Amino acid sequence: MKIYSRKVYTTFGPHPATISVKDGKIIRLDFDNYDKDAVDFGNMKIIPGIFDTHNHGTMGYSLIMPKGTSQQERCSLIRGYLRGLVAQGTTSVFPTVLDLDGIKAVATVANEHSLHGAEILGIHSEGPWLSRVGEKGIRTPWPAVSMSAAEKMVEAGNGLLKLVALAPEIPGISNLIEYFLKNNIVVAAAHSDNNYAQAEFGYNLGISVATHTGNVMTDMHHRDIGGLGAALTDNRVDCEVICDGLHICNQMLSIFFKLKDVSKFMMISDCTALSGAPVGIYKSDTKDTVLNVTKEGFVLTDTGRLMGSSKPVLFGIRNLVENVGISLETCLEMACLNPAKKYGFASKKGSISVGKDADFVVITDDWQVQDTFVQGERVFDKDEDGDLFNAEFIKERKD
Repeated sequence: MKIYSRKVYTTFGPHPATISVKDGKIIRLDFDNYDKDAVDFGNMKIIPGIFDTHNHGTMGYSLIMPKGTSQQERCSLIRGYLRGLVAQGTTSVFPTVLDLDGIKAVATVANEHSLHGAEILGIHSEGPWLSRVGEKGIRTPWPAVSMSAAEKMVEAGNGLLKLVALAPEIPGISNLIEYFLKNNIVVAAAHSDNNYAQAEFGYNLGISVATHTGNVMTDMHHRDIGGLGAALTDNRVDCEVICDGLHICNQMLSIFFKLKDVSKFMMISDCTALSGAPVGIYKSDTKDTVLNVTKEGFVLTDTGRLMGSSKPVLFGIRNLVENVGISLETCLEMACLNPAKKYGFASKKGSISVGKDADFVVITDDWQVQDTFVQGERVFDKDEDGDLFNAEFIKERKD
């Protein structure tokens, strides 16, 4: 298979190029060379497939499921989720779950072949050991710190658990951090009420990622720069960042990229099942909270609090390019290559390069996904596939 565009974004920047693919790999890049046998995408951009390491759902498919959901139903929803992701330009993902059942279900689906969607490269467990002060100043409780629970998580992941997010200030958590690290699992600081010293204590233990930097963490203050200050000033730390312009305002995003080199940022979505949903009012995953999808596409509780995200990483790329002045090439480094480097997949993912997997996305000038390829297979074609949003979700959740 051969594919041509006048704007192929490789590590050398955008160039007219023909991409030759065989057995799921990029075997040749011919710059400034038009091949009449290639599928011609004209002036549409071809970018590397996006690698989202923090994503809870999309297109009406949620990874946050009620207790009692059968394994069969969980796996079915995950398959739909992987199909929905490619419609938004995401080709690789760490499905992000909150419990043991979620880990088991994702590990099961990851072993299936011919999913015709995004590729599961690992599992991200956000929690269960999280700490934060809620909207009314009430501290959210965490479960008992248990080595047995940690061991069950690793066993359920069957080698796919790659990232565990937790709050480093929780008493007794150090042993769990050390256990996960010994099992080659990256540990992130997340949903934390820590001060600067507590954050640095965690980083000294080996925590190396800051979860959705700037969100659900202590702010910078002139007497204590808190969790945010620690994440931005400690060069051992790779920072997840949501770039939709609402979770972090554009002015603060600009400050982030001045304080820390872009090689230390990984763009994420933190998307929920409401990503891609029509404007309206919906029931939450637990069905005890009302959520509003605004005309801008953001997800808010009835009190105005952000509840996850509805915007994919590609939207964040657009925001950075159009409103923050970050080049598309730099955005692609943060959205594709940096997470591949961090989690050990850079030899086959993260850029359009000879020898790597043929994962790339064709986008229009208005940032819409036209086609998506995973390992050389066209897994999404806008003209043929249309809207992949889960219609059953609308029936069940929309008020």
